[in-house]
Amino acid sequence: MPKDQFIVALDIGSSKICCVVASAEKGKMSVIGTHTVKSQGMKDGVVNNIDKAVSAISEVLNKTEMMSGHPISRVAVTISGTHIESFNSRGVVAVSGPNSEITTDDIVRVNEAAQAMSLPSSREIIHVLPREYIVDKQRGISDPTGMTGVRLEVEANIIHGGAASLKNLTKCIHQVGVDIDQIIYAGYAAAEVVLTDTEKELGTILIDMGGDTMDLIIYNGGRPVFSGVLPVGGQDITNDLAIGLRSLLEDAEKVKLRYSSDYDRNEDNLIITKEGQETKIPRGEMYVGDLNIGMETVPINLVSDIINRRLEEAFKFVKIYIKKSGFADKLPAGVVLTGGAGQTKGIEKIAEDIFKLPVRVAKPKNMSGLADQIRDTSYSAVIGTLQVVSSSMQEDTKFYGKRKTDFGKMGGGVISFIKSFLP
Repeated sequence: MPKDQFIVALDIGSSKICCVVASAEKGKMSVIGTHTVKSQGMKDGVVNNIDKAVSAISEVLNKTEMMSGHPISRVAVTISGTHIESFNSRGVVAVSGPNSEITTDDIVRVNEAAQAMSLPSSREIIHVLPREYIVDKQRGISDPTGMTGVRLEVEANIIHGGAASLKNLTKCIHQVGVDIDQIIYAGYAAAEVVLTDTEKELGTILIDMGGDTMDLIIYNGGRPVFSGVLPVGGQDITNDLAIGLRSLLEDAEKVKLRYSSDYDRNEDNLIITKEGQETKIPRGEMYVGDLNIGMETVPINLVSDIINRRLEEAFKFVKIYIKKSGFADKLPAGVVLTGGAGQTKGIEKIAEDIFKLPVRVAKPKNMSGLADQIRDTSYSAVIGTLQVVSSSMQEDTKFYGKRKTDFGKMGGGVISFIKSFLP
């Protein structure tokens, strides 16, 4: 990778749109600019109003350009939504290299064979992620380059999405005058910066819980084996609070954030100063007198109960989904939570009670520069996108320079993802 290579990641979610510019050198990334705006024109991870989405994307790109001092002409984009699905596939080819030596071309051909299945015209492949290579029945090979054999096979996880959803997202980005280098599943991106190699090898599920959706990805044997998106997120907690407190959504969101903040729940007679007057808040109550709820305080137990019930329901939904995947008994490393809703107080305990597995909440890591501004669970996907792109770029950047900008022609992007899995 050349010096001073810049990578731009754009995370378009249902609750926020975030852009990050990072400089990359020798595999190390430093954030030089970032900006986040409230999402518009998005619902459940997909575009539902192109004009509003374009306006929000344009704003975040302009602000990020100003902060970084780097003009943005190409971006790597995260994608989510309940249209995202995955399945495992196998490809087989005869080794074509001289002396039956496996070459990079053979690897590309066998991965293309793995995706040569009949998909409806309404579906588009996003990722082809190799799980293992098999050379003349020898299994468990991560990189067969240079090995000798007659028959090369691959078992790969294919992540695909709705063609219409992908094209609408692409259209929004093109309308602001920016090209697309890669489209990356948000769950896969987040996993790259929050999961450890041990967790991936032993077996774990990552849950990236955003505003309207939860991105799921299961790793086993070091590779992704199952992905999906569920229509449950932090906004559902806000909706329940709004109903329970009979408040506006905006005020319910503030209550939710206050509950998960450093608000001291155990101190008797907490003092709140309002308009020059001091108010004593007794233990077990949360002050909401600055919100349009019609009460000075609300019982913390009430807020906690509403939030916990929604989280329990969400995780039970995930548990059913895991069972459907066939990997329910292959997750000894447990559950890793990230995403904006991952900051909810008490979420680890609730998840442990539901899954009966070890649970941890993970923040993105291995970033420097201005990364402190985005070093929390809600930015895992966008930072992971930087990592995925960095990993897939070759030293001579030949794949990076050849990527297509139209989603229907992103063969180069698929090849670079395949190569990113090779040492």
